[in-house]
Amino acid sequence: MISKSKKYFTLFGMLAATVDRKTSSINSLIETLLSTQVPKIVNILISRQLKPAKLNSTNKIKLG
Repeated sequence: MISKSKKYFTLFGMLAATVDRKTSSINSLIETLLSTQVPKIVNILISRQLKPAKLNSTNKIKLG
């Protein structure tokens, strides 16, 4: 007689599959956001970098 083993899903197996799917989804979301939003953010920061208003008026020392 040949024994046929039945394969059942265990609670741990279902939990691991669910967690793997969720982490994969989150990783995909983060990767998409980084690849699309970071260049835009960098360009905005470069365009808005602080520049001195008047170079001649800063660091003047009055003598006497």
